[in-house]
Amino acid sequence: MARSIQNKLRRVAFVVASCVMLIPAHATSKDALTIKIGLQAVPTDDVYRTKDWGAKYNLKVDIGSYSSGSEILKAFVAGQIDIGNGGSGRLITMAAMQPNLFYIIAADQYGGDRYGVIVANHSSVKAVAELKGRKIGAVAGSGSFSTFRVFLDKNGMKEGDFQIVNMKVEDLRAAVQQGVVDAAVAWEPHVAIGETMGVVKRIQSMKGVSESPNLVLVRRKFADEHPEAVARYLATLIDAGTYMKTQPDDAASKVAADISKQGVDIDPKALELALTRINVDPKLTDAMTDELMPVAESMKAAGKIPNIPDFKSLVRNQFYEEAAKLASSTN
Repeated sequence: MARSIQNKLRRVAFVVASCVMLIPAHATSKDALTIKIGLQAVPTDDVYRTKDWGAKYNLKVDIGSYSSGSEILKAFVAGQIDIGNGGSGRLITMAAMQPNLFYIIAADQYGGDRYGVIVANHSSVKAVAELKGRKIGAVAGSGSFSTFRVFLDKNGMKEGDFQIVNMKVEDLRAAVQQGVVDAAVAWEPHVAIGETMGVVKRIQSMKGVSESPNLVLVRRKFADEHPEAVARYLATLIDAGTYMKTQPDDAASKVAADISKQGVDIDPKALELALTRINVDPKLTDAMTDELMPVAESMKAAGKIPNIPDFKSLVRNQFYEEAAKLASSTN
């Protein structure tokens, strides 16, 4: 009888051991990893802050908050974060000046409709051309301003036709509302929030000008030493992107609730509107890196960079490919 029980216990132990062996390699039995990232005040990054997306990949995501993509990339260059995302302007400057510092590994967000030119709600201005000689607030080095420069080129205008006032993005709406500047070039959710409040109106979207992708960059040294951490992080971006695309109303409500804890009330409808103007898919395509070319050409013509960078030489797709496998096997 005792021998029979022992045999049964051995069979049970064998089955349990076999099941353990079948657990996917990415499961939480793997060593915990940590990655430092930078996020800014945009809807997609705000959504990312509402949940611990790294938990199921056993990844601790250490988040640093910055006012813009330009500030993120400054921290990135200084080595304060491992991964950053930013618009085309500063990225192109980095690619021209410090191409050996980073790899381009994914898209964070894209779509020209997330950038817009706003004026006060009572303003009679209906087109950008009417603003010649007047003050326009903008964030120098941002993707929104770089795309605006392309818009000007395509429409027979140039930066020198306007008085550009460099400001922080969080100050643009108030500056327009109070008449400090006549207009501003801003990104979401700042445009949608101002519209929903009824204090500004959008007179020009950058849709169709350029997709102007915000790209995800990783420091080369970190990627070479910790490729698994990079793949796990990109898997979290895939999950977050799917959530935003399929449940924008829920995502907007969670962001609004999260921000309200800081004593700031934001209409969830404004955030939902902002999310509808943003394309979210981490998969990097050739078309996205091609989008950098007209911006780079405009910057070179304006004397902002000495040469046109070879963007495709900076791309590394293997991290996303591994991330896609991780995400699909856990969902």
